[in-house]
Amino acid sequence: MNLQGRTASGLLIVAALMLFGCESPSEIGLELNPNENNVGVYEEEFVLPSSVIFYDSVNTTSDPRLLVGKFNDPFFGEITTKSFAQITRDGEVGAISDQGVLDSITFSFELNYIYGEFGGFFQTINVFQLADTLYSGVNYFADDSTNYAFRTPVAVKKFVYSPSVDTVIRIKADPTWANTFFTTVRDGVTTEELRNEIKGFALIPGSENTFVFGFSPENSKLNVHYHLPDGTDSLTFTMNFNGPVRYNGIVADRSGTELEALSQSGDELNPASGKVYLQGGTGIYTKLSLEPYRKFADSIGNMIVNKAQIILGPNDELSSTEYRILPPSSLRYIFADSTNKIVGANILLPSRIFNNVIMNDQAYLTQNSALSLSPRYDSASRSYRETPTLFFQYLRDSIYNVDEIIVFPGSNDVNSLNRFIVPKDNIRLKIYYTRLN
Repeated sequence: MNLQGRTASGLLIVAALMLFGCESPSEIGLELNPNENNVGVYEEEFVLPSSVIFYDSVNTTSDPRLLVGKFNDPFFGEITTKSFAQITRDGEVGAISDQGVLDSITFSFELNYIYGEFGGFFQTINVFQLADTLYSGVNYFADDSTNYAFRTPVAVKKFVYSPSVDTVIRIKADPTWANTFFTTVRDGVTTEELRNEIKGFALIPGSENTFVFGFSPENSKLNVHYHLPDGTDSLTFTMNFNGPVRYNGIVADRSGTELEALSQSGDELNPASGKVYLQGGTGIYTKLSLEPYRKFADSIGNMIVNKAQIILGPNDELSSTEYRILPPSSLRYIFADSTNKIVGANILLPSRIFNNVIMNDQAYLTQNSALSLSPRYDSASRSYRETPTLFFQYLRDSIYNVDEIIVFPGSNDVNSLNRFIVPKDNIRLKIYYTRLN
């Protein structure tokens, strides 16, 4: 990247700000009528051509939530999620007296995410012991699966979900399995020995589920309740699911939906409905073309971009209050390559983000790779708006050579099922500019 070119362009924009007397760059052009002023400020708005792409290698290693459930989304297909996780405890595991007597073992899963349909439908969560080992240092993806003892769940719960009641899902373990686990822990195994013996757990949904639940790993527990022969009662030994290795399996069957044709990584689709889609956890992203702006900028010649704003929305929403489906809380705009395969978790590493993601204006002026552009969802307008002014100046000045960008979920929703559906005509770029000729 040409830092001198960036600095020169930045100085031109700062000079323009002084010329117009605006105190805030975000207000540039708003107080000016492009058709009735004498300072040469003009306005242009473009609809950015858009399409939908599929990227199937979604890295779900160390996700911030354990996803388990199933939901038939009318637009994104039947989505099934499973979680695979090791358990852990600070320090050594063996903290139960060899005189301890088991009362019971329960699992408790703290809810922090819901995606699906309300109503009087039974939900089932099965807890299975893993049969294969989860390995540290290995990346696990949404289409991966780890073998578990599927014939014998260690715990099962069938319930009707109530949002006002079920903030923590508690499941009692099978007594036979509980005795085996208790004996293993009571014998004073180390953490490493326990992982070799138990390996971890798989959370598997029932076939009739209508929700996907997200659980907090650090606040989801395996609780061993026991007492001592001397009468000491109500003792609890706890391990949590925030182990060193965990991941989510996410499978989407898009049969019968508008997205059905997306089956191979890099596939691209222009939906007949005139809408585009995004859902990070299933690898569905929206791609935007910057060609209208680039052609326009080339035709104008020298110009200063006083303000550039990308607007996505308003988005389509399910009108029924029975659905708990939210859009991503924020977005990122990632540079696309010709194969549509530049998307992925590694693109968000600090070492790569600056040269592959649209940054905010301060990031370009200070070379701060932590300040990527992060448009947040506004529920009132049902849209995302952000002002990457310097990026579009640098694009005009050929400091960047970018033709397309991919709309990517923000950090909280990279692998969530939060999604949006936006009519293509609702994706716009608005610029205010000054001609220098």
